[in-house]
Amino acid sequence: MNTLQEKLGFAATDRVLILHADDIGMCHATVTAWQALLDFGLLTSASVMTPCGWAPYAAEVAREYGERADLGVHLTLNSEFPRYRWSPLTGNAAESGLVDEHGYCHSLARFTHAQLDLPAVARELAAQVARAQALGIELTHLDSHMLTLCHPALVDLYLDLCRAHRLPPVLVDDAPALVKRCVIDLEWAEEIGRKARAAADAGDIVLVDRWNVVPFNRVLTPEERLDWACGWLDECKPGVNCLVCHPADDTPELRALAPDWPTRVADRDLMANAAFAAEIDRRGFKRVGMRALREALRAG
Repeated sequence: MNTLQEKLGFAATDRVLILHADDIGMCHATVTAWQALLDFGLLTSASVMTPCGWAPYAAEVAREYGERADLGVHLTLNSEFPRYRWSPLTGNAAESGLVDEHGYCHSLARFTHAQLDLPAVARELAAQVARAQALGIELTHLDSHMLTLCHPALVDLYLDLCRAHRLPPVLVDDAPALVKRCVIDLEWAEEIGRKARAAADAGDIVLVDRWNVVPFNRVLTPEERLDWACGWLDECKPGVNCLVCHPADDTPELRALAPDWPTRVADRDLMANAAFAAEIDRRGFKRVGMRALREALRAG
């Protein structure tokens, strides 16, 4: 029993699927969309941004839905919207390197990377996990907002936090996939992959086999998005495959704060699309959440 899908109770030839929602708690519209998608039943996993104002509401939903609400921490070092910002939980002192000139989290990963203070980052990441626990969330995993932790030094902090809490990351050791999704070079990605694989080989974490993100700012009609998603499903191989989306309800709040709001609304519609559910079933995918990976990690 060597493959992750076998540890989850499936055959080595099975294609296992995680449908994962990022950015829950970023605003009210993300939480209401997540709750509706939990009721629909297709989405299998999500992650919460604890520096953001609607994290307590996300925790309330998680408590209400119990094990149906697979929820991890979306470890957040960036605040990307020009009109809507958040700050680190550990404070906005300039010497921390965590904030811009206004005291908010840096807008982009490259600015965070340019001012790294590793002890300050470690304190902030630990505080975000502690906030989720204080809110009563039973954590299933950890992942990285905007993939900022895909950095040779930061990935060590990420993996250390996973080890400390016995939680899986949403991470692959596939260097080309990391380069495709992150603003990093191949050398960085290969180093990150080596560290992730070493941690997995030591039994400290489990790794998904492959992942992708539903596109931003293109293929936005329901027909286009369904066609893209089905094409990605057809590319999946045996193993654990993770598709990441960013669902939110179409509200005045969302439109005011997020320039990419059409993407988020389109993701919400895709994850509530009965035709997409039928296509997943027709292809024989086995759906799981990150909770199952957590249990496999702890059992191992």
